[in-house]
Amino acid sequence: MPEETSRNGALLEQLGSRFDLVLEAVSGFGGRLDGLREELRSQFTEIGRQIRFLSEQIAINRTNLATVKQDLSAEIIRLGEELGKARIEQAERLAATEARLRDEVGSARKAFEGEIAALREQAGQESAPTQTKLRAAGDSGAAMIKKLESELKRAARMLAALDKKFDRFDDRVTIQTRDQEQRVRKLERHARG
Repeated sequence: MPEETSRNGALLEQLGSRFDLVLEAVSGFGGRLDGLREELRSQFTEIGRQIRFLSEQIAINRTNLATVKQDLSAEIIRLGEELGKARIEQAERLAATEARLRDEVGSARKAFEGEIAALREQAGQESAPTQTKLRAAGDSGAAMIKKLESELKRAARMLAALDKKFDRFDDRVTIQTRDQEQRVRKLERHARG
């Protein structure tokens, strides 16, 4: 039995040394687990900070986007008002110019007709040279009236063309306004995620 006892003792010593090795490995592994756990905590903390930072940036961007949208809306409204005001002023100028030109043509025609009547009266009393003067005055007066009427028509065409340009400009502003509003809405959707 002493042999068995010594054998059991040797086995126990061997098991004890192996147990010490396992304990050492486990304690080293436990230390590595603790280090890994601390590293994961620090990484989660850093991720939390980054998420807070990104959330703050998103909030700032939303605020800036809302400000830009308000400014853009105010500018679009101001442009629309200015365009409407310009169209009204242009229409008023067109009407005033047309009325003034018609008055000038009408008064020139009346003056011319008065001169012709006076010349005819004189022509009845005078000789053939006066009738020649009368015809010449009538021809030059008629030419002047035709010239004034053509100028009036040309001015009306120019004003109509200008009015069409205002309409096209108004259309472009309207389209650009809608495009800009769509871009702002798209940016808002992207900001919301």
